Amino acid sequence: MPAINTPSCKALDDNFRGAIPGTALFHIVKSLTHKQFGMTPANTLYADSLCPDEINHEKGDLADIMKEYWGACFPMGGIGGAPFVGKTGFGAFSNHVPDDGHLMLLFGPHVAVSETGEVGKYARDGQSIESSACGAVIAAYHQCNCGHTNCADDELYDMQQAWIRRQLAPHASRISKEACPMAALAHQAYTTVHEKISNIVNLDFGTGNLVLVGGIQINMPAPYEDLFLPKMFEVRAKGKDTIDLMHTLKM
Repeated sequence: MPAINTPSCKALDDNFRGAIPGTALFHIVKSLTHKQFGMTPANTLYADSLCPDEINHEKGDLADIMKEYWGACFPMGGIGGAPFVGKTGFGAFSNHVPDDGHLMLLFGPHVAVSETGEVGKYARDGQSIESSACGAVIAAYHQCNCGHTNCADDELYDMQQAWIRRQLAPHASRISKEACPMAALAHQAYTTVHEKISNIVNLDFGTGNLVLVGGIQINMPAPYEDLFLPKMFEVRAKGKDTIDLMHTLKM
């Protein structure tokens, strides 16, 4: 974690308070789901809905260690982290669950925080200037503010970006007036991804649990570990009350 009083630490405290290291989240989720629900790599199928940006999938990142522990990953996410596989994709994933087994789904958008504390900027390896993260969400936001309208080519050849624009359009003006628009954009992006997740998941796969871990992936500058701001940690099962475990992720 960045030292107290550094620009990046202030940016986190101002905009993403409660963010924890990805490794910490992994160990809490792994330990709790095993102790309380008997979930193991042998009886659990794992999926994620995260942006395919390579900075979210580097060795040691949350997505990487989740995949390494739980086993093969069923990737659901497109640009921005939305589960563009839809109901059919979730159905395919859930149909692969082990007999009497469980499902684990990690989801959310991502945003960067630079060494100088700028939200939405990331210094990528080999590049002399910082670039945007999440580039797709930030581009969609700027397109909305510039009055970009969808055209037939967008729907045919840039479907995911066109969808992101449609979701952000009603919120772009409000976001632009926030103290930190890029942080407000990341939080709105989470709301959008969460809504889509809620509309595609179901409990028709069997007697096991569906664990949903949602939040915002925060890409940090070297040498800091990437963080995750948890916004949802639920366990669902058919015929049972939903168990809210968010309190276990507060540090």
